[in-house]
Amino acid sequence: MMHTIAVHPGAVLKDELGERKITQRRLALHIGVLPKVINEICRGKRGISAEMACELARALGASPAFWLNLEKNWELSQVDEKSLPRIAKIAA
Repeated sequence: MMHTIAVHPGAVLKDELGERKITQRRLALHIGVLPKVINEICRGKRGISAEMACELARALGASPAFWLNLEKNWELSQVDEKSLPRIAKIAA
């Protein structure tokens, strides 16, 4: 059973950009992606890949693991374990 409290990594990115007064467009151009990519992440419509985590780490100074952990925790928080099939543990 998961008890993870998580926010979409895009919300964290949006806050970070706001605090630094960096536009989504400026970040996108800086790391070489379309502005729509950063916008979709910030709106929670797109996740953060390992490659994007590395790019964000380089541009913003956090580690790639920071961004990937946000993504992992978000994805796990979205799983409805009650809707998954009941599977018994495999015996050794």
